[in-house]
Amino acid sequence: MKQKKAQKPKPRVGIYGLTGCAGDQLVLVHTEDHLLDLFGAADIRSFVMASSNPEEGELDVALVEGSVSTEEEREHLKDIRKRAKILVAIGNCAVVGGVQAMYAGDGSFEQRLKKVYGDIEFVTPPIEALPVDMVVDVDYYLPGCPVSQSQVIALLGRLLHGFSPEAFPHPVCHECKLNENVCLLVQKKFCLGPVTMAGCGAVCPSHGLPCVGCWGPNEDGNFKQIFELLRSFGMSLDDITRRVRNFGGRKIIEHIKEQVKEVQE
Repeated sequence: MKQKKAQKPKPRVGIYGLTGCAGDQLVLVHTEDHLLDLFGAADIRSFVMASSNPEEGELDVALVEGSVSTEEEREHLKDIRKRAKILVAIGNCAVVGGVQAMYAGDGSFEQRLKKVYGDIEFVTPPIEALPVDMVVDVDYYLPGCPVSQSQVIALLGRLLHGFSPEAFPHPVCHECKLNENVCLLVQKKFCLGPVTMAGCGAVCPSHGLPCVGCWGPNEDGNFKQIFELLRSFGMSLDDITRRVRNFGGRKIIEHIKEQVKEVQE
């Protein structure tokens, strides 16, 4: 009589949300065609948008959405990192800080906080929005606003089977070319496609709308050139900087600091 082969334990997965719109978690909830497969392939220990009974223990994979915007979130994230073998930052807020970090580092945080909330005592002290990797080490990044359904399923599929996700370093322009779109910049229209991470399928330019950079900055983006080009269209330096920072969060500062300085000079 043959002995039954012991089943391999399912990977333990936790899905968490910090400060953000929860859009990336909703992408997972709305993957009706794959949601049951996901729950069948993984031991989902914590996912409050899908289950109200989280189990906070050791994890093989943790997906974290949202920026760190309070001291409580900072401590919660550190706890998740201690318990997780692999931590993935998903979505623009977790990867770069999100729109709530568009003014990060300008010294006006306390002033803006008081203007919105007045003189109140917070239950947990707020902090200027931080991307996840400014608090803990991150193993993989999945940008997006929100993340792409196909990409998040592909990422989870590889991680659950013990494989590393493949990097996707292309700019939105790459996807624009694949879609055979007429370049908006050639038409002297504002577009951040050359300096923005791809993955959205160039959905905005494909409908005649400019890329506003919601997937965050592309590491190889030539920000100096895009600033010079947009200025040649008659745009002011302040307007370009404001638009670039809308979704660039903390990570955009390092990309544009020198470029802005050079253009100003």
